[in-house]
Amino acid sequence: MQRFDLIEDGKGRLTLRRPEMDDVADVRLRRAFPWSGPGKFISVRTAEGKELVLIEDLAMLDVDRRKLVERYLADTSFIPRILQVHDIDTQFGYQEWSVRTDRGDAKFRVQEREDIRFLGDGRFRIKDADGNIYELPNTHSLDAQSRKELSELF
Repeated sequence: MQRFDLIEDGKGRLTLRRPEMDDVADVRLRRAFPWSGPGKFISVRTAEGKELVLIEDLAMLDVDRRKLVERYLADTSFIPRILQVHDIDTQFGYQEWSVRTDRGDAKFRVQEREDIRFLGDGRFRIKDADGNIYELPNTHSLDAQSRKELSELF
C-alpha cells in the first residue's frame, strides 16, 4: 500500500500528503464497487475526480486515519436506509415506492428491475429514477407488512 497521510483542516476539507510529492488540497473520498464491502476500495480523488490513492482495505490503516476516513465517508455519503415499506405500486410498468427511511418518509420511482441490486450480505441497493440511492436492509429485519410488499417483487 502506498504511504500517505490525510490532514483535515478547520473547515473539514482533506489534504493528501505523500512522501516526495506535492500535497493535494481538498481531496474527496469515494467508495468504489462492490458496495457489499464498505470497508474496502476507498478512492482518494481530486475535486475533479482523478484518483490519487486507492485504499484497498480500511483495516490496513492505523486507527486515527481509519476513523478519519470512516467519519468523512459517513458525513459525505447520503444513502437513506429504508426502515419500512408502506407500498410498492407496479401497475404502470415501473415501481412507485412509498417508504419510511432513517431520514423520514419518501416516495420514489424505480424505472428498471436492474436498478435494484442484491448485495452479498442480504442488503439491497435501490437506485430511483432521479439517480438517488437507497439501502434496503436484509428483509428478515423488516416488519411483516414490509416483507409482504417486497415478496411480490422478489
